Amino acid sequence: MHMSWEDLQTIESLVRTGSVVGAARELGLRHSSISRRVDALERSLGEPLFLRGPRLRPTTLATAIAARATAMAKHAHEIEALIEGERRARELRIVITTNDVLAPLVFTALAGRALEETVQVRVSDVEAELEPGTTDLALRPGGQPSGALRGWRLGRLRVGIFRARSAQQGARTWILPSADLRKRSSMRWWKSVPDDAEGRVECNSLLSMRDACIAGLGRAALPSLLAAHDTRLQLEEEIDGGPPVWLLAPATRRADARRRRVAQLLVSSIRSARGVWVT
Repeated sequence: MHMSWEDLQTIESLVRTGSVVGAARELGLRHSSISRRVDALERSLGEPLFLRGPRLRPTTLATAIAARATAMAKHAHEIEALIEGERRARELRIVITTNDVLAPLVFTALAGRALEETVQVRVSDVEAELEPGTTDLALRPGGQPSGALRGWRLGRLRVGIFRARSAQQGARTWILPSADLRKRSSMRWWKSVPDDAEGRVECNSLLSMRDACIAGLGRAALPSLLAAHDTRLQLEEEIDGGPPVWLLAPATRRADARRRRVAQLLVSSIRSARGVWVT
């Protein structure tokens, strides 16, 4: 048979208070509701739970059930406290996810801002799901967000071909992205590089491509965000194909004032970043 939590609470309260009146008062039920519930349980069990008299006397089975219900109630209260603590912590915490290329835009936007919230920035090439209670905002390259997401289009990344200032001008050796990196939709600008490009080094991240370029190992097609302000690098030419960048939030989640404020701060600051976007 199935015994509900309400059934367990009824037995526990009857055992502890010793009367239908006491249990009814504690549970906020009518006396008749308590009696009917106990009668139904006893019929289902095929044996009594209480011996009737001036005072209810629980059977061995009722006492054992009540003891376990008491332990369950303790755990239930602990779970409620855990959930409430997490809810309060969430009110003062904003979680933003982005990749290592775009992370500097987030850090610059947050720098010098007096925020009431604790902002957690999670940097990873893995695109974390925007789940309530897990991630609030995501800064990502890519196309129009799907129906499960809403977002603010911040601009299209400026991309160029760079070489080390110390490298010989006109050298045709390239630093190539790995096959996995090349497959990403945000790497469409790689089509601007000749099909027969000769490469000495292959890298699995844009940061390592930039570092290889600084070391003089070849030319590299890179977002200007990564390379334009590095005095060790020289821009040879700008190329097309930079991806749009979006600040995203769950479409189904109603943002509170704090999350809206952080989102608006990021949008305003990142859109105005110099030398980052195609104009």
